[in-house]
Amino acid sequence: MDDKNLNTKEKILSATIELYGRKGDITVREICEKARVNVASINYHFGSKDNLLKEVEKHYSRLLYDIQNEIIIDEVKEPREKLIDWAEALMKFVLDYPALIMLVTSLVLQDESYNPEIINKFLGSKESKDNIQRTIYSITNIDDKEILNFKYMQLFSGVIGPIVFQMIPNIKDTNKVFMDLNNEGERKRYIENLVDTIVKK
Repeated sequence: MDDKNLNTKEKILSATIELYGRKGDITVREICEKARVNVASINYHFGSKDNLLKEVEKHYSRLLYDIQNEIIIDEVKEPREKLIDWAEALMKFVLDYPALIMLVTSLVLQDESYNPEIINKFLGSKESKDNIQRTIYSITNIDDKEILNFKYMQLFSGVIGPIVFQMIPNIKDTNKVFMDLNNEGERKRYIENLVDTIVKK
């Protein structure tokens, strides 16, 4: 694929996730206008709107996996720093692309046979989980597999849970009750506290 085609495809993917995050259900015409392409480009690269939405989910799920994996396998960073950077990257990515969670939910509800890439590459990845647990072990020396599993779940849910609340403020104004995760300083303090709580022996 030449650079021109790749650039067009990426523009369509980017426009789609941005529009989906703002509006939910979107039309091909809206995507074309946002990406500054014609309908033929969408048909050429994706075949249909449904295929495009699935490709968006796959593309951004793989991107998230690659970012997370690069952090956790880094051999230079200290273990605590790895966990903090991993949690920060996950939180920031989902805050930047809130449409990803909405899109996964919508795709599965529309087609129960659809197997989301985010499950395959990230949530359901035994390798990712093992890497996180090894990092936690390197700090705590806890070798009880059940406890390490609990700590992994605490870390993951401690990152994802607040993001769910961050998405609700538009409806219920819960940022006054919880915290503003878009505030980088507040987010960083939360993540450091979360990691320190989890790696406490």
